[in-house]
Amino acid sequence: MVYTIKIKDKSIKARSIINILKALQKDYDFIEISEEKEIQEDDDIMKELEIRYNYFIKNHKGKEWSALLNDF
Repeated sequence: MVYTIKIKDKSIKARSIINILKALQKDYDFIEISEEKEIQEDDDIMKELEIRYNYFIKNHKGKEWSALLNDF
């Protein structure tokens, strides 16, 4: 069984829990700790995605998924 624990706070208590888990990781090989990089939403990226999405909705030329699957 696999569990995922996310700690999103940067407080002293949160760091303490992370340090405890890191210490346990040294003794138990089944503990894996990885740090996720936060994805920051950039206004320019969000605007570009909105433009592309709206373009796709208005100009949805192409084949149906089932047709593409049959081509393969």
